[in-house]
Amino acid sequence: MLHAGPWSDMQAARSPVLCPPWVPATAVAASFVVVLLAVVVWRTRSPDPVDAQMMYWQEAAKVSGDALARAVAYAVVPLVVLAVLVSIAAAWRRRRWDAVFLALLTAPASLVVELLVKEIVRRQRPDGGTALLYPSGHAALATAAAVTVVVVLRATSASPRTRAAVAWLAGWLVLAIGSARLVQTVHYLTDVVGGAALGLAVSCSAVWIIATLGRSRRGRASRGRAAVGPPRHLPGGCDERPSRGPPGRS
Repeated sequence: MLHAGPWSDMQAARSPVLCPPWVPATAVAASFVVVLLAVVVWRTRSPDPVDAQMMYWQEAAKVSGDALARAVAYAVVPLVVLAVLVSIAAAWRRRRWDAVFLALLTAPASLVVELLVKEIVRRQRPDGGTALLYPSGHAALATAAAVTVVVVLRATSASPRTRAAVAWLAGWLVLAIGSARLVQTVHYLTDVVGGAALGLAVSCSAVWIIATLGRSRRGRASRGRAAVGPPRHLPGGCDERPSRGPPGRS
């Protein structure tokens, strides 16, 4: 049997871990923000004082900026798809299957959680409309995609300059998308902040869970190899594990 374990272990040891040190704390903090804002806007139709004050600026900005804001909002889905494809390509090239799974998971998971929270909180407009406002799905998707591409590039050993440039660009795009939703007056400020926090919470939680499961799997594999013992190298480039049972008769 060909023995590929040591080579796979050496590759894993040289690659950065999927979960950066800041991810667990960020997931917890972002989840707290989502829950806190949900409590504040729970089943309300009237904006809170901060949202009401901010809406004056939003309505003034909409007069001249609505067309640009609409174009930015329409670009969200193509940008999210692009971020997912870039993440998958970078992870596939380095054979980081955990990062590939992360790239495939975060955007759909953010969408599902966002829709679920909308149904639970049921924040609506004061004009009697049925649209659910909290949290902003655009902000959630954009933030989740931004975090994913940044984490994947780090895990695939992209250069520090590339990682910094992508992180800077992703951050500005999230800010632009959130601002566009405000200028369109389709969301209150708390909806956009809650959406960004939700995307951050879901993506960081996904990173954390996938990395934890990967460590557990590698730990079990290492213990299994240690119990079996090192392979015995045979002529022809093949390895053979020592047999645990009694020797057979020839």
